[in-house]
This record gives sequence, structure tokens and C-alpha cells, in this order.
Amino acid sequence: MSQKLLTPILPDTMDFVLEDIDELYRRKNQEEAVTDVLLRNLHVTEEDLSHMRFSAVIFENCIFQDCSFEKGEFTDVVFRACDISNCSFEDSYFNRAEFSSSKGMGTKFCGNTMLHTVIKDCNFNYANFDSSRLEHIRFSDTQVRGGSLTQCRCKTVEWNRANLENASFFKTVMKGMDFTNSTIQGLVMSDSCSEVRGAVVDLYQAAELAKYLGVVIKN
Repeated sequence: MSQKLLTPILPDTMDFVLEDIDELYRRKNQEEAVTDVLLRNLHVTEEDLSHMRFSAVIFENCIFQDCSFEKGEFTDVVFRACDISNCSFEDSYFNRAEFSSSKGMGTKFCGNTMLHTVIKDCNFNYANFDSSRLEHIRFSDTQVRGGSLTQCRCKTVEWNRANLENASFFKTVMKGMDFTNSTIQGLVMSDSCSEVRGAVVDLYQAAELAKYLGVVIKN
């Protein structure tokens, strides 16, 4: 990357471990930021946690299903071994964030600003990043099959051993993205396929993409 990908800045030890959902609700109701906290073993379903601010926070072994984190702020945060499937993070802000060994199937990240974020060893199949600003992002060993990245503004996005089968890059410029060790069969693009111009692919992938242009390659 032309600029070093920044990692979450976290204290050596967390002074407060939160395992009670009532404390999280209290902070939301008082519009109080959640700072320097380890959130562990929480199991929350269909709750409204929108507009909350998290800074220097680790989410560990938490399950948030069908919850709303819309218009949230996440700075220096780590989601570790969490399940955020079908949650909504629409119109949220992420900076120096990490998702590791987590599940986010069908999670909505639409309209986000996401900076310096690593998503590794995750299942993000059918996740939706539509109309987001993505800068200095790394996807590693992650499933994004059927994901939607339409009309995104991207700068320095890395794909390392990612599965992007049937993902949509409709009207998203892929210039400079290296897909050579990732799976990109069945990508969804516009009729002109202009999105893929400048992307880095291997010979097999180039032959696959040529089909979109009506080119027939004979052995």
C-alpha cells in the first residue's frame, strides 16, 4: 500500500469488561461513548444500538443478530470471533478497525466511510457495502460471495485469498485492485464492463472476464 495500513490503537489492558447488556443500553440512553472497554460474550437480537460511539473497544465472542448500529462511530475497534449477521451498520464511520474470525452474512455497511480496516478469516457472504467510501481496506482469507460493492469509492483496497464469486462491482472502479490470488467468477458489472479496466488479474481470470466482452478464447 502506498500509505501504511493503520491498525487499531488499544490500551495494553482493558480497565473495564462489559458482559451485561444493560450497561450498554444505559450508555446508549445517556448518549455516552463506549471507550476502553472489552465487550465479551454478549448475545443481543433485534435491538436498536444506532448512533452509538465506540472507541478503543474490543468485541469478543459477541452475537449481535438483526441489530441496528446505524449512524454509529467505530474508532480503534476489534470484532473478534463475533457474529454480526444481518445487522445494519448503514451510514456509519469506521477508522482503524479489524474484523477477525467473525461472521457477517447479509450485514449492511451501505453508505459507510470505512478507513484503515482489516477483514480477515471472516464469512461476509452477501454483505452489502453499496455507496460506501472504502480507503486502505484489506480483505484476507474472507468469503464475500454474493456481496454487493456497487457504486463504491475505493482507494487502496486489497484482496488476499478472498472469495468474491457472484459479487457485484456495478459502477465501482476496480483499477489497481489485485485479484490474482482471489476468486472472481461471476462478477456483476455494467454492460460495458468498464469497472474492471486497470484491475490486476491472472491469465485464467482474464479469460473469464473476456466472456463479458463477448470474446471467445480457443485453446
